[in-house]
Amino acid sequence: MSSREASRETRNQAGTTLVEPPPAEESGLPSISLRNEDGALTPFDEIVTPHPVVAFLFRRRTAIVLLGIVLMVPWARPKTEMLAIGVVLALLAECWRVWAAGTIHKTEELTTGGPYAFVRHPLYVGSFLHAVAYCFMSGRWESFLFAIPLFLLLYSAAVSTEEAMLHKIFPRKYEEYCRRVPRFVPRIAKPHSGEGCFSWKQVMANKEWVNIAWMVVLTALYVWKLVFPA
Repeated sequence: MSSREASRETRNQAGTTLVEPPPAEESGLPSISLRNEDGALTPFDEIVTPHPVVAFLFRRRTAIVLLGIVLMVPWARPKTEMLAIGVVLALLAECWRVWAAGTIHKTEELTTGGPYAFVRHPLYVGSFLHAVAYCFMSGRWESFLFAIPLFLLLYSAAVSTEEAMLHKIFPRKYEEYCRRVPRFVPRIAKPHSGEGCFSWKQVMANKEWVNIAWMVVLTALYVWKLVFPA
């Protein structure tokens, strides 16, 4: 999680709010300014210093995964049953992402409620399910061997970077949160109550409509390939 992908990379697809640091007396560490003089969010590499390769993957992960999924379309061979599974999974994944996007309130709090009470990176869980859904839609099992490793490579860089930031900004609070909530596989047990309330305004503010638009476009392409095979 992050402050919505730390720029948009700190502003989009994150998993936790980053903007206001804890008081110095709470953390025992110097406070970290997450906004510059113009009010813009501080770039992630001014908070933590990951390896240059990790930093590159962190910045470009969304674009690279999207490009990979688009490149799967020309050689896709959609099958009715697999396409149906993919569409249902994509819808479920997007419902989960909308819940997460509408719950994360950057600039206000470390979000630990809603889907964040089940898993630390719910937006990434939703993105992973989307990747799996498009593999099903492609109708080719080989796509899983391409898309899933690519996703795991890119988003492992994102998770490590974002968690390093959150540990630095919310040392005690985030450490306690990590003890209670798993990183990527949502827990089934009843969660503790947390901070963060869902609102549709927040869904729009976090630009989740962009992800919805891409889901519609990609699904339409696979449906087209099924109806009008080359």
